[in-house]
Amino acid sequence: PNLSSSRPPPPPPPPDMTCEGGGHFRASGIVGILLFTALFAVAVVGVARSPAATIGEYISPKKLYFTLVMVMAFLDLPRYFMMAIDDKYKCSPKTWVYAFHMLANAAFFASYSVICALWQQSVGAKHKIFLFRPTVLAILNALFLIFSIVGFGLCLTEDNLYDFFKTGYYSFYTALTAAKNVFFFSVVLWSGYKIIKPLSGASQHAEGDANSAARFRAIMIKLELLILAVFVSAVLRVIMLAVKLAILHEKHEAGWYTGPFWWLLADFIPRVLPTSAFMFIMFGSILRGGGEKMADNDAEAPAAGKKGSGNEIKAPYEPQEDTEL
Repeated sequence: PNLSSSRPPPPPPPPDMTCEGGGHFRASGIVGILLFTALFAVAVVGVARSPAATIGEYISPKKLYFTLVMVMAFLDLPRYFMMAIDDKYKCSPKTWVYAFHMLANAAFFASYSVICALWQQSVGAKHKIFLFRPTVLAILNALFLIFSIVGFGLCLTEDNLYDFFKTGYYSFYTALTAAKNVFFFSVVLWSGYKIIKPLSGASQHAEGDANSAARFRAIMIKLELLILAVFVSAVLRVIMLAVKLAILHEKHEAGWYTGPFWWLLADFIPRVLPTSAFMFIMFGSILRGGGEKMADNDAEAPAAGKKGSGNEIKAPYEPQEDTEL
């Protein structure tokens, strides 16, 4: 007898949770709105309070950094509003919100270029690396902006975000973003190491002066926390981008993709953490006196800075170029 006709029909496939968020997208969107609105508000105040450009400058480095952060936050907010309102992301037909996010990525990396250029000024001439010079950084950012604009146009032509995520160009763009993360984070980590190394030696020489030693410790803690924030952000961002490519090309399955856990590790920590850290340092120096360099005066320890002591404080601890950090 034919028993196949008596078999019950197979159960329907489970719903695609990456399309139907069940409230997860809405929660992530609300958190994103709060975080990036805060970044935008602080950046606006930073632009208003930043010192004016000096002779030979079109815009001061601090004002440029805050402006780029403001642009990044503004362009990213529509994506989080869409998630909070629609409780959708990957299958959303509103591709324009991700197109704006790609431009926000360009602004994010441009803001990092300002940090990279400032920290390269701080390490002294003998430690500067050609690839990290402002001109090279400007060229790299211009190229990345071009790729982002191309992605902007291609994203708008797709019916939904998932269709765009499956394109070859998006895979290329994601790999390029990962490489750019490694490059820019490496600049900051290398420059930070070159700043901390001489400062550590000078702080040991200042142990006899309690006030100077306390100032050195405060500066060291700030720098080390910045380096830690950058390192954690770099590792998380690169790992999550690799996982994203594997998921999109069906080489790895993850039910938490685009859920709160994903947004925390792939977006909120890698972008909000280092941006907030650098904004905190820059904003603090503005409140202390506008154009002053971070800890220029704090880092001048009398016991460690005397000529002939063998531990003179080199750049960036002696006021010279307009070094913000």
